Amino acid sequence: MSTKWDTRFLGLAAHISSWSKDPSSQVGAVITDGNRIISLGYNGFAAGVHDTAERLTDRACKLNLTIHAEENAMIFAKRDLTGCTVYVTHPPCPRCASKLVQEEVKRIVFISPSEDFLSRWADDLTISYEMYEEAGIEHKAYDLDEINIDNAKVTVAPGGFFKQVLSRLLAGVTRS
Repeated sequence: MSTKWDTRFLGLAAHISSWSKDPSSQVGAVITDGNRIISLGYNGFAAGVHDTAERLTDRACKLNLTIHAEENAMIFAKRDLTGCTVYVTHPPCPRCASKLVQEEVKRIVFISPSEDFLSRWADDLTISYEMYEEAGIEHKAYDLDEINIDNAKVTVAPGGFFKQVLSRLLAGVTRS
């Protein structure tokens, strides 16, 4: 897959992340088979479970009720994901990484985590990366300055947790 397509799908994942009601962590995921979109997902509570402000601001409660973006995308795919690529705005946690490995995806692409993110989650990410290596799954992290936006043609409404990511992806891109 080219950097151009990676950029497009990371931009879409960033847009999808803005649909999350989580006030602190908005995550988006896109699953593709080649250049064809198979499924989308964002982090949030299960359908029918009330996402009240009280629950969303209670960290322990929120963590127990939240379905991660990757999980939602896998659930909604309703198909075999062998050989697919997953684009996600954060590197997947071990909980999601193990499910992606089990689904036999071939590639996981994400935006490089910030130093703040790594200060909290580096040990977990090491576990995820080890699983990918053992299972032979390619994983690619893009630093923001590596993302080629020249041909991405990404048009989204900036907002939420990923303002910096969206700003980088949208730099020089005309809005419609």
